[in-house]
Amino acid sequence: FEVTPVVRSQRHETILNLLRTKKHLSMQDLSATLFCSPSTLRRDLIELEKMGLIHRQHGGASLALGANIEYSSAFRETEHVAAKEAICALTRDFLANGMAVFLDSSSTVLRMCPILEQYRNITVVTNGIRTALQLNESATVDAYITGGHLKKGSTSLVGQLSASFLDGFRADLAILSCRGIDTQGCYEADQDQASIKQHMMRNAKTTLLLCDSSKFERTFFYKLAAFSQFDAVISNDLPSPALGKAIVAAGCELLH
Repeated sequence: FEVTPVVRSQRHETILNLLRTKKHLSMQDLSATLFCSPSTLRRDLIELEKMGLIHRQHGGASLALGANIEYSSAFRETEHVAAKEAICALTRDFLANGMAVFLDSSSTVLRMCPILEQYRNITVVTNGIRTALQLNESATVDAYITGGHLKKGSTSLVGQLSASFLDGFRADLAILSCRGIDTQGCYEADQDQASIKQHMMRNAKTTLLLCDSSKFERTFFYKLAAFSQFDAVISNDLPSPALGKAIVAAGCELLH
C-alpha cells in the first residue's frame, strides 16, 4: 500500500493545525491522534521541518515561530482541493470569450486552467510556471509568462523583471489568491509575491480574490490590498458576520 501525496498532505495539514492550537506536542500524542506509526510520523515531521514550518525537538515538535512562512508549491497544491475547485467554478460569471486575464502563481488560481480552456480566444499572462505549462496544452488559450527570479521552493517568477513585464499589458480580469484575510483586508507571507499581485491589480479592469475558508481571520506581515481594491471576493463558505460585513461595506461583492 502506497500513501498518495494527497493523503500525506492531509496528515501534514492536521499536524500543523494541532501545533497551532497546542504549540508543542510529543511524538506519542501526535502518533495517537493521527493513528499512524512513529516512523511515518517521523518522516512527516522531517518534511515539515524542511519546509520551515515546524521545529523538531527531542520527543516532539513545535510550530516554527513567526507566521510569515511561504509554504512550498508542492504542499499548497494538495491543500483544500475540493474547496479550490468550487471557488474557481464560481468565477464563470466574470468570464467571456476573447478576454485577457492575469493569473497569479497560487495553487488556488492554478485550478482556473481547466475552466479557461472552455472559452475561446483567451489570453493569459501569469508569473506561475505550472500555470503556464498547463495552459500551453490548451488549443483555446494563448499564454504569456513573465520573466524574473525563480523563487526557491516555488514555481513562481518574481522581482522587478516580472513586474515590468506585467506593466506592458492591460487585462480585462485579474484572478488572484492570498495567504489570509481579516476585517482590514488581505495579506501575503512574502513581499515579492505581494508586489507581483499588486502590479496585476493595477493593470486590470476587474480583480477577483479567490480565498478558501481556511484563510479567514488569518493575518500576515505583508498587506496585499484592502477589500475596496477588489471587485469580488469568492470563497467556498461564508465568513464570520464581521468579516462578511467588512467585505461588503468596502463595495466588494461576496460570493460563495
